Amino acid sequence: MKICIIGGSTAGWWTAGYLEKNFPEANITLYGSDKIPPIGVGESTLPQMKWWWEKLGIKEKDWFENNATLKYGNYKEGWNDPDNEKPFVTRFWYNENNKFEDMMKDESFFKNGKLNHTKFYEEFDKPDSRADYAYHVCAESTASMVKKICKKTKFINETLEELPEGYDLYVDCTGFHRKFVKDHTKMEIDHRHFVDRAWVCPMKKTNKDADVTKSIARKYGWSFEINLQNRVGMGYVFSSRHVTELDAKQEYLDILKKENREPLTGFQLRLIKWEPLVLKNPWAENVVAIGTSSGFVDPLEAFSLFMTQSSITQLVDTLKRGYKKETYNRQMRNIWKNGMNLQIMHYTLSKRKDTQFWRDSTADSEKYKKMLWDNYRKYSSSFRWLVPSGIWCQLGIYFNEIKYYAEG
Repeated sequence: MKICIIGGSTAGWWTAGYLEKNFPEANITLYGSDKIPPIGVGESTLPQMKWWWEKLGIKEKDWFENNATLKYGNYKEGWNDPDNEKPFVTRFWYNENNKFEDMMKDESFFKNGKLNHTKFYEEFDKPDSRADYAYHVCAESTASMVKKICKKTKFINETLEELPEGYDLYVDCTGFHRKFVKDHTKMEIDHRHFVDRAWVCPMKKTNKDADVTKSIARKYGWSFEINLQNRVGMGYVFSSRHVTELDAKQEYLDILKKENREPLTGFQLRLIKWEPLVLKNPWAENVVAIGTSSGFVDPLEAFSLFMTQSSITQLVDTLKRGYKKETYNRQMRNIWKNGMNLQIMHYTLSKRKDTQFWRDSTADSEKYKKMLWDNYRKYSSSFRWLVPSGIWCQLGIYFNEIKYYAEG
């Protein structure tokens, strides 16, 4: 099998490494160009990333030598009711043996239709409740890590304008350009996926940097803080339909000033733009789109890097089992849907009404309250699920939405 990968950043080298590991006899060529900079924003991961790297033969110590840190959950603030809420950390808690069901039967947690948020927060924050962990990473460094272990991939430093002949399979890792995608048909996604811009910049370290990913709701979207050993990745993700780029930039600058943040030496604020979309058929003809080439909707909940990992894993599984590309496309649509359901509920379940962005996001939100607990029941506590039941129930606690759990 002769495979051509186009794109020499994170998605490209991750694909090359995993293909090499699983198809040692394959002839793999990777085309990349140092003239094309990586996005370099996705630095928060999910626990599923650990076993993936282990399969590649990359050990945890390798991560830490490349400025990674441990991540014990997702800090949420301002998503529900910024005037009457306590920040909450969603842990990687798998609800083993349906522990949440027992908690809801305990009157110290739930009584007369009322949740004792303090009790739940204390429970989820116990050391033994931190069932798993992930990493904060430098995405570009992970590409370099994988590049070092690729022994057979031929690298050609060239910017392609057309696909070279002679390969059985082409992998498009050209990011938002989607330069060689064969089918641009879009998967139907929720119209409330408004965010489509981000002001980003790496910041100097402070003594208040945390071992959780901070996702803080703002007037027109949300800001993130991701703590690495050598810097803190920060950005403001927003909807250009609800605020101008300049006004969003000013809000972001005000946030940085309030928090006494200072850009890393040599760096300035950078604007990233995208159209929220997912390809309905990322594998069409003999070209498969991997990474942001296949779609990008919202970086919330470390979903972007996970989808890169997942799309590579599914590609290898499909090739090994001799499945058709239609099977791959169907599986990828299911995974995207699962993750986007989690993302959209952060917006639709909110009680915020302070801007048009939040009023548009929360309109007709009743169906999402029911969907929250439908997903809780559908997905078990198993590690294999992208969003297991333990995450859904924590989201319900944070947003104080228990009606459809009680009715179920």
